[in-house]
Amino acid sequence: MATAAAKAISAWAFADLGLFRLELGHRTDNLASCRVATRAGYAVEGVERAKLRYGDRRYDAELHARLATDPKP
Repeated sequence: MATAAAKAISAWAFADLGLFRLELGHRTDNLASCRVATRAGYAVEGVERAKLRYGDRRYDAELHARLATDPKP
């Protein structure tokens, strides 16, 4: 369901909003979110160190992006 939703919202953002670039980030220890991003056509672009904070703890985030010109997944 999450992958289908990511694909649908991406298609809408490109077609209806005219956006060119979409970004998606997740904690590096969240493998399920990583699978959703890659299956939805988002390429890995890198790691943003200590980007997210929950309470007193900071987490690295992996950045994914998809361009309007990328092939559909």
